[in-house]
Amino acid sequence: MLFQQVLNGLTNGSLYALMAVGVTMVYKSLGMLNFAHGDVMMVGTFITLSFIHMGIPFYLAALMGLACAAVLGFLLERIILRKVKFSSFVNLLIATVGVSYVLRNTGMVIWGTSPQLFPSMFPETLIKIGSFTITPQSIGIILISLAIITGLHLFFTRVKVGKCMQLASSDAEGAAMMGVNVAFMRFLTFGISAGLAAIAGIMIAPLTYARVDMSATIGMKAFAAAILGGIGNLWGALLGGVILGIVEAVGAAYISTAYRDAFSFIILFIVLFVKPTGLLNKKIENKL
Repeated sequence: MLFQQVLNGLTNGSLYALMAVGVTMVYKSLGMLNFAHGDVMMVGTFITLSFIHMGIPFYLAALMGLACAAVLGFLLERIILRKVKFSSFVNLLIATVGVSYVLRNTGMVIWGTSPQLFPSMFPETLIKIGSFTITPQSIGIILISLAIITGLHLFFTRVKVGKCMQLASSDAEGAAMMGVNVAFMRFLTFGISAGLAAIAGIMIAPLTYARVDMSATIGMKAFAAAILGGIGNLWGALLGGVILGIVEAVGAAYISTAYRDAFSFIILFIVLFVKPTGLLNKKIENKL
């Protein structure tokens, strides 16, 4: 039973990690917490579901939904957040909270408030190893999340555009003096973050149904995972998400499901009390 719960925790934790990566990217690049991140995930999920209902094949619909979410991220940064001066944290915070409410209420008008069944991209055949049962969906989610985070790490450390994004996030003034278009790097960061949220939503929805309010709990856990691992660190986001997922699953199984969501934040408070900067926050804090 413990192995089964750890596997469940790894599955959910991988999804939290994907969301957390988007949170930490925006925070390090723009110096802000994007409280609309979870609602962008919800919109991308429902757009994908709408394409599927139109008869578009699942994988093509997923790519189109991801692209739409990225465009939404681009538009939010360009039309709203860039107009609010990036130097004002309070203004940005209020703006993202406002965007969150607008997106959520717009989602209610378009797609309704009832949970909707979302198809899975993975086969439903169970894999049995001795007395343990593993679903292809769990394996797929873990592998895809790990591959995406590894790919992002290589992108930020090996690709020129990624290096420019990292430089712009760590020292915007210095990057501008070196000829880096900081505004465009921020623009690109917001789009990539929104795309990651859509991917997470597409993989979460088959487990929890597609709901307009799905962003509330998942979005908060993404923030918790980013802070727990050390905000600004990709691998910290992965570690934070995995820890929250495992603690949540094991706690719900051995203590009570009534406190399922509380376990994640309890472990966050404990870790931050011991190490306020997060588990993997190193001397160089401004790296993605």
